Amino acid sequence: MRQKLQAENEGVVLPLAINWIGGPKDVQKKKSEGKKASSVVFVVKGSKMAKKVLKGGLRAAGVQYDVEKFMNAGPDSFWGVCSRWGHVEAKCGSLKMLACMWCVGRHLTKDHKFNVVGCKANAGQNCTQNVDKCVNCKGNHIAKANCCAKKPEAIKKVREERRTWKEREGER
Repeated sequence: MRQKLQAENEGVVLPLAINWIGGPKDVQKKKSEGKKASSVVFVVKGSKMAKKVLKGGLRAAGVQYDVEKFMNAGPDSFWGVCSRWGHVEAKCGSLKMLACMWCVGRHLTKDHKFNVVGCKANAGQNCTQNVDKCVNCKGNHIAKANCCAKKPEAIKKVREERRTWKEREGER
């Protein structure tokens, strides 16, 4: 597959093997459901080529496909749009559910503003007069705080998902 992609996409060099997301059983299941494509992870050589591929996509078997940057999320990754633990943008099921990490308001943290008289904090900054509120556990701390009772649960869930993923990888 690597050689075919390189041949069909002028100037593209893929120095490493291409990996399917999911094992053979997942790919077969998608095929049986009538899906004609599956996600893969690959590396291109050079930052200029990476930008070009991200912008214009890749051709495979005569079909043009979009390309997205792979975002590796650790169990303690924190996504600032929904203010929740264990994932990044690509895996966020709450992209339309904005939650400020300081006040749980329906806005991005960077757009947070205080209406307190005498507050000198700029937009996107916390104010000492703010009463913090966590979107995850409803506690009186910011959502990204290490003391959040939901953080260990989120990390445990992501680790379990990764363990399951590694078991599926072993099926290959």
